Amino acid sequence: MIIPMRKPFLFLCLVTGITSTTVYAQEQDGNPLLVSTEERCAFNRVDDESLELALEACRSAAENGDLQAQYEMGEFFYQGERVERDIEKALEWFERASIQGHPRAQYQLGLMHYQGEGVTRNLPQAYIILKMSAVNGEEAAMDASDRIALQMNENELSVATHVLGTLFRDYLTQLREEQLQQLQNQQPGPIGPSVPAVESPDP
Repeated sequence: MIIPMRKPFLFLCLVTGITSTTVYAQEQDGNPLLVSTEERCAFNRVDDESLELALEACRSAAENGDLQAQYEMGEFFYQGERVERDIEKALEWFERASIQGHPRAQYQLGLMHYQGEGVTRNLPQAYIILKMSAVNGEEAAMDASDRIALQMNENELSVATHVLGTLFRDYLTQLREEQLQQLQNQQPGPIGPSVPAVESPDP
């Protein structure tokens, strides 16, 4: 059974986003699954005259792959406090940040799938995305996914759990391979100049 998504392969990207978070993770506890989420765009700190410039700067950063800027663009259009609310744009930016492993973006995206905002309501999809958000450090996502699980039928929960298990196993396999590769790269080389082998003369 395949759980449909709004965009092809988005779900797989959400999971592989866990590994990409190591590029951005700077948490004090050293957990590579947690992503630093410092504010980038400061929309709430600029006046109306400067808003257009701030929006353009944030969009540029987001287009260049800054996952926090992508999340803030999603929030900007989702909240609609200083611009006309645009669910489609919010969904697009939340998806892009989620692919890179942004926990809050994954949380918002999971809730949108749960509520059917901009997408067809899909409880298994919401459950899976929220579980990924929880793994990436969003505390509220765990409670939200547990509440959704209570609303799913046995088959939906079984499928979602199976998909999560498969993807986590793939992730752990990839992580072990990367760690092994790092260890191999750290192997010390020979000390001192190498000595060429001398062939024995023919008798």
